[in-house]
Amino acid sequence: MRVAMYYNNSDVRIEQRDIPPIHVDELLVKILASGICGSDVLEWYRVPKAPRVLGHEIAGEIAEVGPQVEGWKKGDRVFVSHHVPCNMCRYCLADHPRSTWSEA
Repeated sequence: MRVAMYYNNSDVRIEQRDIPPIHVDELLVKILASGICGSDVLEWYRVPKAPRVLGHEIAGEIAEVGPQVEGWKKGDRVFVSHHVPCNMCRYCLADHPRSTWSEA
């Protein structure tokens, strides 16, 4: 697969990488679009973590489904949120993960 590998703000390379294997309870998503957020261009933040693959706000289609995954099939179109819900707060329990809300 091709990736945008970040080394610094003046050095981003398109590189070839192996497709990662998935576990029995995971999906593999072929990325068709990816956002670059503000933290991706903050060199002081990224350089210490380089080299890194850029992009984490993605949309694509499912390329592979682990045998323990239910409700998804190869070819389904998906978007993937980079926020992980806690599944314990009132927002998550109401099926509105907190990452989509702000507390006043």
